[in-house]
Amino acid sequence: MAIFEVEALQPDRVKHFGLMVRDAKQIQEVRKKLTKKYKVKLHPDFRCDFRDPWGNRIQVGDLSDESVVWLLPYQEVQKAGITFASKPQKEKCS
Repeated sequence: MAIFEVEALQPDRVKHFGLMVRDAKQIQEVRKKLTKKYKVKLHPDFRCDFRDPWGNRIQVGDLSDESVVWLLPYQEVQKAGITFASKPQKEKCS
């Protein structure tokens, strides 16, 4: 979990918390469960973002996305064998 202190509150579009899964396959599993089982509407501009019943934005990301690599110590990235060959594609809600 990454928590930052800010000088000024940002618009709601920016505030969120995120959960990490291992890879794109797990993202697909989460997306399927959210949309099919729980009938949650995913945010169209993100791979797997949604709002909880209280309006909080929740982001599910995976370790193949190099934009989140700053969350891990570099040695952990190397140990996990994570490489960044291409930018992840945005997935459509199904």
